[in-house]
Amino acid sequence: MAFGIDDMAFYAPQLYLDIQALAEKREIPYEKLSQGLGLHKMAICDAHEDAATMAAEAIAELLDRNQLDPRSIGRIYLGTESALDMAKPTGTYAVEMLAQRYANKYGKDCFRHCDVLDMTFACIGAVDALQNTLDWVAADRNRIGIVVASDIAKYELQSTGEYTQGAGAVAMLVKHNPRLLAIRPIFGVAMESVHDFYKPRRERFCETPVFDGQYSNQCYQNRMTEALADFRKRAVSARLFREDQYIGLSDRWVRMIFHLPYAFHAKRMFVEEFINERKNKGLWEKDCAKYHFQEPDQTAVSDSKTFGKAQATFLKSVSESAMYRRFVQDKLERAQRASQETGNLYTASIFLALMSSLECDAQENTRLAGKRIGFVAYGSGSKSKVFEAVVQKDWAQVATRFQIFEKLSRRRAIDYDQYELLHTGAQTGPVFKDEHRWGLQRIGQEGVTLGARYYGV
Repeated sequence: MAFGIDDMAFYAPQLYLDIQALAEKREIPYEKLSQGLGLHKMAICDAHEDAATMAAEAIAELLDRNQLDPRSIGRIYLGTESALDMAKPTGTYAVEMLAQRYANKYGKDCFRHCDVLDMTFACIGAVDALQNTLDWVAADRNRIGIVVASDIAKYELQSTGEYTQGAGAVAMLVKHNPRLLAIRPIFGVAMESVHDFYKPRRERFCETPVFDGQYSNQCYQNRMTEALADFRKRAVSARLFREDQYIGLSDRWVRMIFHLPYAFHAKRMFVEEFINERKNKGLWEKDCAKYHFQEPDQTAVSDSKTFGKAQATFLKSVSESAMYRRFVQDKLERAQRASQETGNLYTASIFLALMSSLECDAQENTRLAGKRIGFVAYGSGSKSKVFEAVVQKDWAQVATRFQIFEKLSRRRAIDYDQYELLHTGAQTGPVFKDEHRWGLQRIGQEGVTLGARYYGV
């Protein structure tokens, strides 16, 4: 019996900053960000929005569109690294808002028997929540769960991560006989404890991370390579393919969905793995002859720095080749489009990439039913997971209702000064108040309500 993702919903904050405005303020060439990294717009939370309000909005859309009785939902698991409390799960705040909305129709206790939990492992926490929920659903065909990813990617002003910021939430309906994707219970995993990006306890509360961008990229690359190898090993054991017959995973998967810290990250990260696949298929010598690739020999280079430069030049030549560009256009490009308009969504990034790819394919009338999609997830700290899903026959009917690009087109632009007020917390009230959306109304100031958060519409 198949189980997996039946439907998905996306929520984007109603404000955005055009990357050109930030580039001008920081004196960075706009083309470096727009053409080099694929950054166009940065989704910005208003002063009254947070991970809980965004999660509630995404879940509510999922419930309403599918006319679901909240009492039928057995669990709501949230993946986030933007937690609001060190003990009380952020998901409980989201469910409290949902209970307010659905009380009149289904009763004030309509979520009373719904299991709620936060899961945190940097940007991969929602993938962990999905895997856990898939196992839970698999045990009973009547179980229905919701996995939600909600995050705010925030960096210090003028830091090297500032221009990748973003915010948003994606909710997923997980059940048997899904209309969208059936997910195989085979996950390749690679984990190592490193300090590439983390949020340590400090004397004052701080939302922004300590990070090393170049080191984090290398950790992403290493864990991805290890997780891909682990997936292949597990897939052979499960007899998805034979051990003595090499099959490139990029050939096996019609689309590849990555965690995207910025829109063009996947196509930069996968170059070395792409080369390894070509070598394992016996095609690399012909590729080098055709495209005049000059792969450096590390044993022939006197020092690591010189080799590193030569290797970077070589990888760039491969990434710019017509062969690799075709691969990107076919497997990766559709998933980039939404990320270009939002920036990094941390745990929600990989799932927005999935929605972006599927919505674009539905618009293009692509025949995906029965084909496989590969996922490469990453969370700093660090861990990667690789898994695959089979596209179901009714996928296009579901994907056409996502309307992520229509939602993104309705947002309001803010200028740099307004962005800085929001970033520093100097903006205390909402820039734009929508009476139909949830927002933080107040925070308790004393006694047993000190720090408690209260929300309303």
